[in-house]
Amino acid sequence: MDAKSLLRAKKAEARITHPYAAYNSAGVLRCSICATPVKQWDAHLLTKQHRQSVLREKAEQEKLVQAKAKSKRPLPQATDPQGQGESSKRAKIQNTSVEEEGGRGNLPAGFFSSGNQPAPQSNSPSPEPEPQPTTQSNQSTGDTELDDFLSSLNDDTPSTTSTAQPQVKQNQGKRKTYKEIIPSQTSYEAAPVRIAQPTEDQQQDVQEEEPEESEQERKERLEREEREEIVRRLEEEERAQEDADSRVASLKARMEMLKKRREAKMSKGKTSTNGA
Repeated sequence: MDAKSLLRAKKAEARITHPYAAYNSAGVLRCSICATPVKQWDAHLLTKQHRQSVLREKAEQEKLVQAKAKSKRPLPQATDPQGQGESSKRAKIQNTSVEEEGGRGNLPAGFFSSGNQPAPQSNSPSPEPEPQPTTQSNQSTGDTELDDFLSSLNDDTPSTTSTAQPQVKQNQGKRKTYKEIIPSQTSYEAAPVRIAQPTEDQQQDVQEEEPEESEQERKERLEREEREEIVRRLEEEERAQEDADSRVASLKARMEMLKKRREAKMSKGKTSTNGA
């Protein structure tokens, strides 16, 4: 036997023992969860396909375990809510009847007659209780000076309370000014401005200054305004004509200057050619 056959025999003898490793009839190694033939088992365990297959297999096993646990749990017994409700109602009715009988047995005879019935409530409003005086009646202490002092205090209290109430109302109704809000700051008040009405003489002067114009005066005023407008337009036209004439004159002078320059250049060119 050569070396290759020996190596093959050793590989065949060294079978991989793994829960996911399986061999077919030809002795080829396969992964049971991936369903693919494998040449290098250690390298196949590190592949992404094998890891995803392992996770999927574990999730399926957990689902099976949970389903079995649910199937093994005993079903809750069917309750009868109507029966319980009826029994509780009966118990309450019995308790109330027993209490009524016991209460009636303890009451004296003739308790429920008309004489012992409660009086009907009247619809008339009940009288309000009179306010009691806050100060107690003067009691003699045996000391005349102390008694006089206490009596003077009792006499002064109603007057002070009666005067305090209108003052409070007056302060509430009075509107606070900026002086009362900020007393520490200095404030300035402007004197009221009085508009003097025009006197009769002033009114007459105004009427005299604005006399009503007649029809003839109005016509004269219109004619005068028309003449002034015509004169103004003529002056504007003359001014525009003068501006145009000045521009034309400046252009003519410029043209003459340009002609002279050209003639001078041409004369210089002729003299240079003749000299050469």
